[in-house]
Amino acid sequence: MKKTLPDHYSTRMASMADLPAIHGLREKVYLHYTGRPGISLARLRNEFEMPGFNVADSVRLVEDQSGLLVGLAEVVEFIETPVHPIFWITIAPEFENQGLREYLLEWSESRAGQVEELVPPGVRIAMRTHVIHGIEPARRALFSAGFQEIRHSYRMRIEMQGPPPQPVWPPGVHLRPYNPAADARLVFETDEEVFEDHFGYVKQDPEEGFIKYMHHMAGDDSYDPSLWFLAVEGEELVAICICRRYGPEEKDAGYISSLGVKRNWRRQGIAQALLQHAFGEFYRRGTFKVDLGVDAESLTGATKLYKKVGMSVIRQFDMFEKVLRPGRDISVTSLASDD
Repeated sequence: MKKTLPDHYSTRMASMADLPAIHGLREKVYLHYTGRPGISLARLRNEFEMPGFNVADSVRLVEDQSGLLVGLAEVVEFIETPVHPIFWITIAPEFENQGLREYLLEWSESRAGQVEELVPPGVRIAMRTHVIHGIEPARRALFSAGFQEIRHSYRMRIEMQGPPPQPVWPPGVHLRPYNPAADARLVFETDEEVFEDHFGYVKQDPEEGFIKYMHHMAGDDSYDPSLWFLAVEGEELVAICICRRYGPEEKDAGYISSLGVKRNWRRQGIAQALLQHAFGEFYRRGTFKVDLGVDAESLTGATKLYKKVGMSVIRQFDMFEKVLRPGRDISVTSLASDD
């Protein structure tokens, strides 16, 4: 049965002119559930300006009779073979349990289903969302709509009371500066390689992927190329630690967007050395809190490393999934053989 909005509410598709109101609603909800403001307007604008993303057909708004924005749904296809269309639903806390979430959830499923024509026949399609742990109206609506809770992720933080330990590098490995003009493509290719061992990874077209990667990583005021740290052995880039001036929780906390080590150089202490170098650089700049996001069941054991260097969980997100079309799963679900 097609769901309809309750009386006194209206719905429409969004435009970029709605961005301040969308940001205001998201900030209100994040503050309500976490006590922190959440993503900045600059970073949200960067997300909405991602190449290939069309606000007019991917973001649906719900307003009350006064024109106040009280709910919205966003559906995103990150890659050209979008086997996991991602969606988010945001509802003002005082407007929960009025049928708005259920309406937007049904719209999101219909919108996510449009990816079928972009995915080869026989390949599995499953829409996914991440929900802040503890938002019970969201959990109830998802379970009621046939979603399954499949995984969890953490936002972790270190709060430094003093200078962190100096990094210890394995023999032959050292840092070199990042050169935006010469190294951007190499960093992207390394990021892709190391995240082939990440749950949900799907190989993408390298040209399109590079454009989107640089837009996401370097397209707003959190970007600082002096916080991109490269570990090399000889001439080979073996690991990366890509940081931002601030992250998605609050502006006074630095953020590690991507940390990865190529397979042949793992378990030598390189990731720990990169983390400690990054912590030290943030500390030197007067930023004493540093955050990152991690899959709680990381295939490479990243969560254990982050705890080892003094980070702790400040937020849990729950991943929900609904299969739209059964078939062959082309995404990563386990570590590949080293053979």
